[in-house]
Amino acid sequence: MKRIRQNYSNSVNHAMKKFFLMCVLLFCSFLSVVKAQDKDSLQQITPAPVSMKSEKDSLIFTNLKQKFSKHKLLRKIHDVLFRDVYNATTAGDEIVQIEDDPFKEYEGKVIRKIYVKRLRVFGETIADTTRKANNLERFVSAFHANTQESIIRKSFLMFNVGDIIDVDRLRDNERLMRQSTILHDARILVIPVPEFPNLVDLLVLTQDIWSLIADGEASSLNNFSLRVRQANFRGWGHSWTNTFFMNTLERPALEYRSNYTIPYIGRSFVTGQAEFEHFRNSSHYALRFSRPFLTPEMKVAGGLLVSKDYNRLMTFRAYDGTTFKQNDSTEFRFPIKSSLVDFWIARAYRVHFLSEEAQSRSRFIIGIRFSDINYQQRPQVSADTNQLFRNQRNYLVGLGFSNRKYKRDVLIYGFGLTEDVPYGYLASFVTGLENSDAFGNRWYAGLKFAKGEYIGKAGYLYGLVNMGAYSNGTTGLSIESNYFSTLHTFRRRTQVRHFVNLRYAFGTNRYTGEFINVNRENGILDVNSDRLWGTKKLGVSYQIVFFSRINFLGFRMAPFFQTDFAFVTPKNEFLLNKLPYTGVGLGIRLRNENLTFSTFQIKFSYFPNLPNVQTLNAAFSDTYNLRLRDFDIAAPEIVPFK
Repeated sequence: MKRIRQNYSNSVNHAMKKFFLMCVLLFCSFLSVVKAQDKDSLQQITPAPVSMKSEKDSLIFTNLKQKFSKHKLLRKIHDVLFRDVYNATTAGDEIVQIEDDPFKEYEGKVIRKIYVKRLRVFGETIADTTRKANNLERFVSAFHANTQESIIRKSFLMFNVGDIIDVDRLRDNERLMRQSTILHDARILVIPVPEFPNLVDLLVLTQDIWSLIADGEASSLNNFSLRVRQANFRGWGHSWTNTFFMNTLERPALEYRSNYTIPYIGRSFVTGQAEFEHFRNSSHYALRFSRPFLTPEMKVAGGLLVSKDYNRLMTFRAYDGTTFKQNDSTEFRFPIKSSLVDFWIARAYRVHFLSEEAQSRSRFIIGIRFSDINYQQRPQVSADTNQLFRNQRNYLVGLGFSNRKYKRDVLIYGFGLTEDVPYGYLASFVTGLENSDAFGNRWYAGLKFAKGEYIGKAGYLYGLVNMGAYSNGTTGLSIESNYFSTLHTFRRRTQVRHFVNLRYAFGTNRYTGEFINVNRENGILDVNSDRLWGTKKLGVSYQIVFFSRINFLGFRMAPFFQTDFAFVTPKNEFLLNKLPYTGVGLGIRLRNENLTFSTFQIKFSYFPNLPNVQTLNAAFSDTYNLRLRDFDIAAPEIVPFK
């Protein structure tokens, strides 16, 4: 538990490392100015840029540039600190929406050639193809190996030369590339061929993230950690993360964690991952392969997970869900050793009685799943004691219907990046049998419903209901709703969005020691208290974000205000019998488009009534990359209790 809390609370040092790296880059600009040639063989087919400018800002930055240009040193400082994006073109205002269907007019035409253009990590952007990297940005980008063109063609493209343009396939392909952990942004552009009206060329634009990231933390000279992540190993698209923990006061002093991921193996869209952890009191080994329904066109999905875990001294809180004392610290510790095999496969079918348009994005899905959890070491288990550690085999069958589409949008959870908003609906039914040494044989049945859509000019609304029950009376219910408004203009220069989220969860006849909490994204952001636990909860949060056009030292800014309310109680108490736990936050998010680092934030929070949490809190950390839920159906699953 200590390690889990530590991992959740360590974003501050991570963001400070990024900020320090930026400062180093700025200092290096005064020491090294390297000339480089831009070997761009595709300039003749690069389309007209999309611009992010305004006339007023253009005057400001033009005057500033003239003043700085009078001195050689000041001119270099200007080139590094300020991105002169306002004078690149005269195309108009900043992007606040994206063309929804740029491929429609080319549907049915044949692909003649496919070009792949890989932009530099720094200084260039897919949103404005006229932006050029300066000398420093070219110098720094040279230390990054872009994803190999052969990898992009082989593993990320869903079409070939000679294929007929399919609008849905191109849109899905763009979305999958943008979701990749190695690409900062991606876009597919159709280039007409004037001499051959039935032929088109495709230009695939990609921009990597900065792949090598190192960060760490230290509580003392004797206790520190270092994490090194290579998000695109040798340009192959592979991710390799290694974390080292050192505590010279313990034996052994060194602990280690490693994770190696291959996002897509060939053009199979199968992701492979190997995990290894070795700590003083625990170890973990896992190998997994997965292939979800990335697009409605995919007919087969599946996954396999094999893992082994050994916890030499696991901490277990003695809480049966009937009473919950804020100062209760009763704990038991015992060794746990287990192994897991989890396999599932699913098949998708077209629904032919629907309209032609609905058929292309709708599927009926049948899936099966088998999992085997076996404990070699554990505490004594019975029907009413330590049920979480039961040996069990689960046999599940799932039936579902899914309809999903995507709308390209901006300024939701990111700054200027293309964001794919899923809309549609799903309904699924899961049933099966659990065989365990705690309960014997018991049947399970569960239902899941979800829908999300743009509601006119009011914004986007998503709702989810997930419920399930075993034949012995163990149940689980979760309800979730997300809303964000359309962009509103505030004083001409700022775009505003409102966000509202709701979370509700409830369970009956749950297991000894099983809890739900309202920490972090489960209820109150920036909170990780070991006293906010129970068997039912309700959380509501509101946030308003001001996406400003201020560009200071290359950083885009977005001030925000947030408030969270959460109830959590044991099963013998009414959920709303007391005032909610509350959090209020005011801060500013920053993003440097040149750096391609994750957006980070400075936030001041006030928690008037949270146990074991400081009333006032200031944080400099990464943002929570919340993502809207999709409407794909994957492995048949038991309703999670969280």
